Amino acid sequence: MGVLKTYVVLVLVYTCSGQYTYPVDDTPGYGRVFDGIGAISGGGATSKLLVSYPQQQRDEVLDFLFKPNFGASLHIFKVEIGGDAQSSEGSEATHMRTPDEQNYNRGYEWWMLKEAKKRNPDIKLYGLSWGFPGWLEGPVGSVYAQPERTAQYVANWVIGAKKIHNLTIDYIGCWNEHLYNTTYIKVLRKVLDNNGLQDTLIVAADYFKWDDFATDILNDPELANAIYAMGVHYPATNSSPLAQKMGKPLWSSEDHSDSGNAKWNRNYVNGYMTSTIVWSTLCGFYTMLPFYPAGLMRANEPWSGHYDVFDYIWFAAHTGQFTKPGWIYLKHGYGVGNLVKGAPTSLWSVRTRRTLQSSLKN
Repeated sequence: MGVLKTYVVLVLVYTCSGQYTYPVDDTPGYGRVFDGIGAISGGGATSKLLVSYPQQQRDEVLDFLFKPNFGASLHIFKVEIGGDAQSSEGSEATHMRTPDEQNYNRGYEWWMLKEAKKRNPDIKLYGLSWGFPGWLEGPVGSVYAQPERTAQYVANWVIGAKKIHNLTIDYIGCWNEHLYNTTYIKVLRKVLDNNGLQDTLIVAADYFKWDDFATDILNDPELANAIYAMGVHYPATNSSPLAQKMGKPLWSSEDHSDSGNAKWNRNYVNGYMTSTIVWSTLCGFYTMLPFYPAGLMRANEPWSGHYDVFDYIWFAAHTGQFTKPGWIYLKHGYGVGNLVKGAPTSLWSVRTRRTLQSSLKN
């Protein structure tokens, strides 16, 4: 087994206003572990119209999203756990319309998950509820009132994914953009474990703030043990000093795909975020709906077969095609940081070290 040696490299960047030197060096140690770049099919049938496309065009769209070393080359695919609720662009069907009924063939997300996995067997799958069927609210009108029942509902979805569709769900969330409940998160971890789902990791809380949840984690070791990563929506490339001290991976678990706001390549440089997941995977919904045409691509004309490949596909490809989850960032100031003129740069230790060895041998 070969030994990887350490090298210090000075990268020279020339601009019209001068020459600048940037160190690339792993001797100070490493940064955080990269978890991947992903996208979301959820928020109410955002990909619904793709299902009706002619097969050739449908396959082309799916290749642009999920095929490794081709288009976006996504590492994570996040989908809505349907709840029969209107959740932005429409509603998605629940797998349990009553406490005694289960159906894991409703809706199109199962098909999307399988198509993603078919193109990239290593892609990580992530489920999150945007809404819940009314029977879970009970007499007090809250899905948190009986946390064991709600957690089992979610665990059933994970079990059904495996049993019916042979899909392993790697990550699970709590409730999209709703105020979290720490008791529910801890109960969810216990219910997943009791159902043999120890490898399904919790990303929480899919809300908008870092410090409230970080404070709860700091004061509750059981909560800290229950979650794998802290996920915040639309963090504008920044996390908080308190969140960075928690020792948890920090994720932008929902980020922009609309003009002027897509700055995912700064998420690690500015905020130490090791995963960015974009809403939405695909604008597969009608023009009169809100947030049109948010998506890495647009495919909302199945009658014509027309689709559009937005710039965001190639923005994602700059990360997706050249990295893998499990790679390790270099430290800030030693390969991670902003160039003098403002552009971000992030290097990974595995990629850097292999490249350097190869160049020295030649």
